[in-house]
Amino acid sequence: MTKPLGSFSAEDINAAAAQQYAMGEADMHVVPGRTALLIVDMIDEFVRPHWTPYWIPDATAQAPRIAAVAAAFRAAGAPVIYLAYEVGLHGLNFPLAETRVPIGSGVEDYDGEILQKVAIWHELEPADGDLVILKHSYSGFYQTPLEAVLRSLGVGTIVVTGTMTNYCCGATAREGFWRGFDVVVASDCNSTDDAALHAAELATLRRGFARIATAEEIIEAIGTGTAGTAGLAGTAAAEAALSGRESSA
Repeated sequence: MTKPLGSFSAEDINAAAAQQYAMGEADMHVVPGRTALLIVDMIDEFVRPHWTPYWIPDATAQAPRIAAVAAAFRAAGAPVIYLAYEVGLHGLNFPLAETRVPIGSGVEDYDGEILQKVAIWHELEPADGDLVILKHSYSGFYQTPLEAVLRSLGVGTIVVTGTMTNYCCGATAREGFWRGFDVVVASDCNSTDDAALHAAELATLRRGFARIATAEEIIEAIGTGTAGTAGLAGTAAAEAALSGRESSA
């Protein structure tokens, strides 16, 4: 029964929020023929062990799992798109504000040595037909052709994998949502340098921006259309909903 306005306690609000952060499930789907995989920043600077101060150890550990998801997408004829950080114009092609926040401290010590030429981590070598889009900030959409590419491909759902969960992956997921895409975030194919913040970012995305799923569920959904998790795989109704949103945009 719907509670009347004016009757909500602090306990009501907090309990509802806690349930959505922990268990919320967006009505978003992996729709065959309408879904693309995004692999965010799985480049040597972040994945190659011990090489830079920006190495994310969990990204290295997750590379084989992301590779399995990418193989499933290719087998299904679905687009695989790499997004790769690049600041090769002496750092002038990315927001200079990034050098003034703590995560960017010390980057000038490696000027001209890192993020100049994209090197995808060797376990995730792009295959023929995959696309690589250079980005210059956290989001894969900011000042890149990603949205135009997705629209040209007829994509309505993006699946986000890569690193870091609470920076580039989260920013890309949010911007995809703001642009009207359904967003699926792979809980075990996104990584960061703090487990608690990884979980917190997934909780925020789950409540307000995306559907959270595992690599296994995503592989099943893209491959067979029969994902075991409450309809992650798209249905005719899901595809109709995507088409309706596009026609009204």
